[in-house]
Amino acid sequence: MSIRILDCTLRDGGYINDWKFGKKTIRSVLDKLEKAGIDIIECGFLTGMVQDEDCSLFDNVDTLGQLLPKQKRNSMFVAMIAIGEKELHPVTLPVCDGSSIDGIRLTFHKAEIEQAFEWAKIIMEKGYEVFMQPVGSVFYSDLELLTLVEKINQLNPYAFYIVDTLGSMYRNDVSHRFYLIDKNMNPGIRLGFHGHNNLQLAFSNAQVLGKIQTKRTLILDSSVYGMGRGAGNLPTELITQYINKNIDSRYDTAVVMDIYDDYIAAIRREYEWGYSMPYHIAASHVCHPNYASYLMDKRTLTMKDIEEIIRSIPEEDKVLYDRRKIEQLYVRFQSRKIDDEKAVNQIGQLIRNRKILLLAPGASLAEEYEKITDYIEKEVPYVITVNFVDDAYKMDACFVSNHKRMDIMEQEIRKMEGVLVILTSNIPSRVKGSLRVDYKRYTNSDEMISDNAGLMLLNLLKECGADEVVLAGFDGFRHRLNGNYYSRELNLKVNEQEAAERQRRIRRKLRELDMKIHFLTKSVYEEEEHV
Repeated sequence: MSIRILDCTLRDGGYINDWKFGKKTIRSVLDKLEKAGIDIIECGFLTGMVQDEDCSLFDNVDTLGQLLPKQKRNSMFVAMIAIGEKELHPVTLPVCDGSSIDGIRLTFHKAEIEQAFEWAKIIMEKGYEVFMQPVGSVFYSDLELLTLVEKINQLNPYAFYIVDTLGSMYRNDVSHRFYLIDKNMNPGIRLGFHGHNNLQLAFSNAQVLGKIQTKRTLILDSSVYGMGRGAGNLPTELITQYINKNIDSRYDTAVVMDIYDDYIAAIRREYEWGYSMPYHIAASHVCHPNYASYLMDKRTLTMKDIEEIIRSIPEEDKVLYDRRKIEQLYVRFQSRKIDDEKAVNQIGQLIRNRKILLLAPGASLAEEYEKITDYIEKEVPYVITVNFVDDAYKMDACFVSNHKRMDIMEQEIRKMEGVLVILTSNIPSRVKGSLRVDYKRYTNSDEMISDNAGLMLLNLLKECGADEVVLAGFDGFRHRLNGNYYSRELNLKVNEQEAAERQRRIRRKLRELDMKIHFLTKSVYEEEEHV
């Protein structure tokens, strides 16, 4: 078997940083991959959604060609057209004259097969090599796959792919499809494999295919440091080193590592990708990894919760990500409706004729600790903490709406005598004497901040009769990783752009509340007033 490596860092990796590599970086990465001996180099998408010339998104091959290495090229350069993703129609492509890319990778879903073959013919007539890549090979039955192979034989493209879109294929799944295709496809057509690392199997599956005895050329897709959406891809540095040691020493892996040092490491500090438990869960249930991403970003769910929600996704919705569907399933899972009238009345009795101080876990709790404790000593307010407990403060109650936090806090809560625990109905009640309130009743209509714990508590207190509250530790998000919380254990990575939008919406909701709200500590939500 002859094995070729196709690096897709600038295309598949672009899902991580919105393809914003910068022209100089794109040019340098292409040049270094060429020098490393990578056989096929994918430069990015050919698409109609180009907005920034510094992105690895191109609306014509001429612009792309200006970034390719100027010296004599040994590598093959390609770009991708993804049908259904603001694709570039192939009729707009110029005839391939050797000044730009050599080939086009064409991805398509089952419903787009006829269109894909029509487009492939146009592309081939213009002189480009075509790579046919059906999305989600795991969803093709043997008969469907053989029917597709028959059409591939008639088309006779450069390559046909097994695409593990969901990262859910084990070695037997991969090898079975390889043998089925290998025995029935024209011998001159190369067979590719594009794996994702949701089950940590991209590297091992590549090795399995590399050991199969066949005269056919195998193409293995990879990216530097596995850069790619979700769990990422097969790392280029791993597969090139493996081939060098076990098959044929022809790649300069040190140059690949230079790409990591010079460019990818900085991106890795800002963005996260790679194996994670939620992506494993998504792959195990053969569904799109974006479902796992959505549930992870909520930061309110345990792994068991995430698996239960993913398990509930209808079969027909698993392949293509449907944000509306997962929003509905998330709300349905959280909304375990209960009658909380008695709990509301009891809380109302406790806060009646008392000043109310709410403590959220912002960094200002530590920075302005004396100010907070002085206020508590002087005003004797009813103190409620939000999704955390700390005996450094004289707490009267703890409000918990986050199942993930509750799992961490539970043992600590049990040790605290005299602290009332208020749980939303999405959290199993395991604390003796706790009060449970209806989750959905106190969420907000804005999906982005619907289950923000601070807003939920304010909605609850309003229902309990409160018309004025004092807030401390409601800082908002200022940093990408550290510094948002008073305790390092609570820190989570934050997308700054998304955080800014969340803050804008929370600020608006606070203004809309029919309550007097005072900020005891610094906060991005504060307008003018101080206590």
